[in-house]
Amino acid sequence: MQNNPQYDVITSGYVSMDRIIKLKTPARVGFTSLVENRTSADIRYGGCSVNISYDLCRLGMRSLPVMRVGDDYEQIGFKRFLEEGGISLAAAEVVPGERTSVCYLLQDNEGQHITLFYPGAMDARFARPLPDGIFTGARLGVMTVGSRPDNEAFFAMCKKHGLPLVFSMKGDMDAFPRDFLEELLSYSSIIFTNEVERQAIEQILGVDLRAMLDRGRCSLLITTLGRQGSDCWYKADGAAEKTHVPICTCGGPVADATGSGDAFVAGFLYGFLRGKDPRTCAMLGTVLSSFVIEQEGCCAGAPTEGQLLERFEQFERMLKGGG
Repeated sequence: MQNNPQYDVITSGYVSMDRIIKLKTPARVGFTSLVENRTSADIRYGGCSVNISYDLCRLGMRSLPVMRVGDDYEQIGFKRFLEEGGISLAAAEVVPGERTSVCYLLQDNEGQHITLFYPGAMDARFARPLPDGIFTGARLGVMTVGSRPDNEAFFAMCKKHGLPLVFSMKGDMDAFPRDFLEELLSYSSIIFTNEVERQAIEQILGVDLRAMLDRGRCSLLITTLGRQGSDCWYKADGAAEKTHVPICTCGGPVADATGSGDAFVAGFLYGFLRGKDPRTCAMLGTVLSSFVIEQEGCCAGAPTEGQLLERFEQFERMLKGGG
């Protein structure tokens, strides 16, 4: 890895202009459901790739999302949001005559979710070869979920430039068919999943995902467990070791869990790129998540580096029994 890279992290995946709609009753065909949140029409800027890059840039890292946007992205405030977050637009392509991707997140009073997504400018038909320049000297490539052609193009550039790959799995088997999924997992240095995603991978491949620590390049395998915290497997002296980190409860009440998984990835990578051990990285991940869930929207609660480290110290004392 170079000491002075152009970018610390390059991220890939769908952009998403989120509208979060909270229903008073479960959605049913033929019935009207009342919306209870007055913010339901507000746009929450995000998408997995953007969330991770935004969180990292707030922490002083140089993170670049590779993305396509519609010609409405200035009008809807997305360009301003990126610029104010310190995110470079060097890899943002505007698709004339198309809209920026839109996502409607419906949540009912029983905690059930329905997701509606219009890919817009991120549709596979707009996929193009990626420029070499943005990958030169970067430290990590992070793949989330995008169209299959976009995923393949990003993966090809990571391999071409010898860029270590971080794979943040999402449950989209169209984007990650079996052969491609196996190739990604074998090449990835760090793999993130939640419980459901991990079970899906293991069922598809017929193998315990921990085998990647021996079979591929993987040195860190992280599974988030919701309220149960996270498990991190890593190589130590040639053997696989595991550390468990509980969730951080040092913050305020939960307003919206959307984006918490991406925040965990960003916090973990912040620690990793600063040479921290796996347990500390996982702790930074859960601490960053604790900020994001305090506000509605994937990026609204993203902390500064100082805020993150202050709460991290509080969390560390709590785990040690010091209050």
